[in-house]
Amino acid sequence: MIVGYRSTIITLSHPKLGNGKTISSNAIFQRSCRVRCSHSTTSSMNVFEDARDRIRESFGKLELSPSSYDTAWVAMVPSRHSLNEPCFPQCLDWIIENQREDGSWGLNPTHPLLLKDSLSSTLACLLALTKWRVGDEQIKRGLGFIETYGWAVDNKDQISPLGFEVILSSMIKSAEKLDLNLPLNLHLVNLVKCKRDSTIKRNVEYMGEGVGELCDWKEMIKLHQRQNGSLFDSPATTAAALIYHQHDQKCYQYLNSILKQHKNWVPTMYPTKIHSLLCLVDTLQNFGVHRHFKSEIKKALDEIYRLWQQKNEEIFSNVTHCAMAFRLLRMSYYDVSSDELEEFVDEEHFFATSGKYTSHVEILELHKASQLAIDHEKDDILDKINNWTRTFMEQKLLNNGFIHRMSKEEVELALRKFYTTSDLAENRRYIKSYEENNFKILKAAYRSPDINNKDLLAFSIHDYELCQAQHREELQQLKRWFEDYRLDQLGLGERYIHASYLFGVTIIPEPELSDARLMNAKYAMLLTIVDDHFESFASKDECLNIIELVERWDDYASVGYKSEKVKIFFSTFYKSIEELATIAEIKQGRSVKNHLINLWLEMMKLMLMEQVEWCSGKTIPSIEEYLYVTSITFCAKLIPLTTQYFLGIKISKDLLESDEICGLWNCSGRVMRILNDLQDSKKEQKEGSINSVTLLMKSMSEEEAIMKTKEILEMNRRELLKMVLVQKKGSQLPQLCKDIFWRTSKWAHFTYSQTDGYRIAEEMKNHIDEVFYKPLNH
Repeated sequence: MIVGYRSTIITLSHPKLGNGKTISSNAIFQRSCRVRCSHSTTSSMNVFEDARDRIRESFGKLELSPSSYDTAWVAMVPSRHSLNEPCFPQCLDWIIENQREDGSWGLNPTHPLLLKDSLSSTLACLLALTKWRVGDEQIKRGLGFIETYGWAVDNKDQISPLGFEVILSSMIKSAEKLDLNLPLNLHLVNLVKCKRDSTIKRNVEYMGEGVGELCDWKEMIKLHQRQNGSLFDSPATTAAALIYHQHDQKCYQYLNSILKQHKNWVPTMYPTKIHSLLCLVDTLQNFGVHRHFKSEIKKALDEIYRLWQQKNEEIFSNVTHCAMAFRLLRMSYYDVSSDELEEFVDEEHFFATSGKYTSHVEILELHKASQLAIDHEKDDILDKINNWTRTFMEQKLLNNGFIHRMSKEEVELALRKFYTTSDLAENRRYIKSYEENNFKILKAAYRSPDINNKDLLAFSIHDYELCQAQHREELQQLKRWFEDYRLDQLGLGERYIHASYLFGVTIIPEPELSDARLMNAKYAMLLTIVDDHFESFASKDECLNIIELVERWDDYASVGYKSEKVKIFFSTFYKSIEELATIAEIKQGRSVKNHLINLWLEMMKLMLMEQVEWCSGKTIPSIEEYLYVTSITFCAKLIPLTTQYFLGIKISKDLLESDEICGLWNCSGRVMRILNDLQDSKKEQKEGSINSVTLLMKSMSEEEAIMKTKEILEMNRRELLKMVLVQKKGSQLPQLCKDIFWRTSKWAHFTYSQTDGYRIAEEMKNHIDEVFYKPLNH
């Protein structure tokens, strides 16, 4: 049973849900907004809407923060007319005007763990000022900062920019040539030089400014110059090419194009449009607020998809951009091929070509993308990437100090398959861990002001709290329904209200789809009761009696009841289905009651067959027959098909009986059934019960049976994801209708991701508490 989960139903110590007047479920979201607004005043709602407008506007003006480090390198470029004059004096002005109070340069505002970044940026700025003999006072203060914080050069707790030892060592050498006396500990200087020497033996083009005169700049430009004139989209490396190689028109044009936009400073990478769009879309999805920006996100992804098809350099020359674009486009139903990631299938090749300046973000994004395999043969590329990135993250990123502790949580989360996580829990976690001054780091630390800001945080918190208010109000309504229909008389405790509603809100999180969400929750409780009766509470005659009552729905009174228990059950069941059928008829503009009844009837008959034929040992099904039948009795067909009627979309009976729908519920049902079987296989072996593992064990060992079962699970999971994401030619099924099946299987993955009942119960208890009750308290 999809939400019966005997081990997951727990009693919560929340204030008792009170009684109250029943309201239209379609009005709940609007009312929750008004309730929330009355608590926080009208001005709070205005702030919410203003923040939303500013976020929408940010799609058109995304940029990165100024990079002191890169601006300093650009400032060091000599004029084409005189080696004794700066080519970009405006950058020198920016350096002089943007020294921090402590004498340093770097990301502003900075972070306690960015001392290495500040040292690198400060030294670059000092070299620029010293080279052009300006800013004596700034130089003095900058040297004071280096003297005070030079100890951080070799501190393992500090976050290192990419190529830190190579670049810092080279800049120390440049300082010596300029007679700039750096107040650094000699031991630290020698240590950095040793690390540089060991690193520089490898190919380090991206940090070419750290190689300086030793680099073959002519060959570098020949091999690595991009269409926009840059080297690796890096202003610093491009500037270094002009400093050491002196003349290259395309390099000059690239730097001039940046300064044309930013006047007197440069970011640490340019262009930034694709990077910023990908990060903004990803952030909005992670916060669960993307539904507010559908048109803006579609426009952004349409543009990225257009560039993807053109094999745009800004996407394909950057590992992170390529992996993120693939993931976001595929999960947003665009047709993208994993062939574009083929060059990353081999770990050794990956590090040979890009590993010298690889950040953990590249590997993390590759791993996220690799989880989207939808076809065993075509997506062999993704499987290979998944294997080596997972091993690398487990062995290197988490255990060998490759990354700082701030990034380890990201890696740990990425190692959890995305389809085993709860979106609601992940949204909450992202909001709570969000910092408006959050940063990323390449050769210099940077942030995206249009992504890391107060507006997005305030908006996300307010939206989350509005949804929580709606959830609590819907729980009140569900409790009233529970009491009105006296489900407690059928052995169902109030604790099932929360678990059933959590199922509903996970499958249908859209605030405006309250009726569909409540229908899911009600069906979940009714299914638990039906399952109890057919599995243990009722005799065979009583089960046959129930089936006959359902078969003769409009004339059930003539059937009679075998027992008082059947009478109480059917009375409640009849009223519930009639109520929901009436709502469905209003939404569809036609009666769908017969279809709803037939879905229940089919499931009940198969439940009885399981008990009478299979559990008694009279018949042993084949694995295919078992999976087909148990997918239906696990309600993989009943709930998703019934849900279609409540989504606000007119859907025909023919469409609900189409091969496409059949394939969707069949795959999702197999996934859910097998997940349950794998968790309970040991227990059911002892009990002599039938499941997919025990059936396969008739022709193979237990280990082989478990492995084969997992293969069937993975095959069906991928096929389901393919049916949901890939737009089938001629399909008339709306996307939301398909999504329901994926969300249902994802819920099962989340539920069965723990291996023992106690941990499942604790996980669910915490999950319910966080989603419905705990304030964010950011």
